[in-house]
Amino acid sequence: MNNTKNPLILPTTIISIKNFLTNSVIFFLPIYFANIGFSGFQIGIILSVFAVTSLLSSVLIGLFSDRYPVKYLSIISFMLLTVYTFGLSTSKNFWIILLLFTLGGLGNNISNISLTSFVLKLIKRKNAKRKLGIFNSTIQVISGIGALVGGLFIAKTNFTNIFLTLSILFLITTIFSFFIKKIDTFKYSIEHYKGDLWKKEIIYFIIIIFIFTLHWGAEGTSYALLLKNNFKLSQTSLSLYLGSMWILYGFLIYFVSRFSKKQVFTSKILYTGLILSGLGHIAFVYPTVFYSYTLRLVHELGDAILFMFIYLGIHFHFPSERIGGTSGAILTITVLGRFVGSFIFGPIGDIYGYQYPFIISGILTLLCLIVAVKYTQLVKLTTR
Repeated sequence: MNNTKNPLILPTTIISIKNFLTNSVIFFLPIYFANIGFSGFQIGIILSVFAVTSLLSSVLIGLFSDRYPVKYLSIISFMLLTVYTFGLSTSKNFWIILLLFTLGGLGNNISNISLTSFVLKLIKRKNAKRKLGIFNSTIQVISGIGALVGGLFIAKTNFTNIFLTLSILFLITTIFSFFIKKIDTFKYSIEHYKGDLWKKEIIYFIIIIFIFTLHWGAEGTSYALLLKNNFKLSQTSLSLYLGSMWILYGFLIYFVSRFSKKQVFTSKILYTGLILSGLGHIAFVYPTVFYSYTLRLVHELGDAILFMFIYLGIHFHFPSERIGGTSGAILTITVLGRFVGSFIFGPIGDIYGYQYPFIISGILTLLCLIVAVKYTQLVKLTTR
């Protein structure tokens, strides 16, 4: 493996730039699609296609990440994202947009999985919590800045100009991928990966992740529309709400990674995360901006705990040389949760009101405590 003083800087920078650009528009797309005449069902389908493309490709991308240099996968991902955003700047046809979201979902997923597995392989277990906290906190803070900046730009210009600008920036960012260092790659049989995944505690780990990530689908389809229609926020105010909240979420991830000497997936911290996430998701729909923002922070603290739980769990449970394939499988579950959530909560928000997807998904997160109890019991047994 080629060594540098800090080999995590470049992959962290690349994925942060990618998230900055992607998330500068992602939460505002339901508003854009509604403005050009798409129904709630069509919006749900489009966002679900973005997710289902990731769902179908995650495991294969993970396997490729174990077998091939990550820089080639990163280059491919940014080329696809360039086509995706350029296409959105030129077409408002529903079927063409579906195709573009297929390409965009694939490009986004290749970048996420290949670069994340690369970082997971470089991090040693003894300092995993601190370094994963820094890695994920950096990405989320920059994602939030992207949402904030993108939203403010949208308020001053139009989506067409934003999409065109993004396509140019994605193309430029491709250059950085050429400088990613090569690390050792391995070729394992599928049976090795099955052995890693087919354990009782891993099954419960997967169930927790699936139930928890259902609420991401509610957010993807209804978050911006709730703030616009129920709270009557302007585009600028909406951008400040979403962007600043995302930035604070990033800092909360770093806080979570530092406040406990133990691993984040210990029972008390895991249960606390689920309770805060679920209750915060239900309560933040209260239609007063100050209370909503405060209660949303409660939800984000819970999400920060669960986010670290997922990544520390991947790093803790699986061998590093196969972490591309196994992390691909686990991240498939996060995409599946988002996909199912988008498909369910998009129409619910459109028909019954944008507050209901958050109330229902918050209740599901609280019910996940039942599974979490069993998971922590099994982890204690297997680590004795």
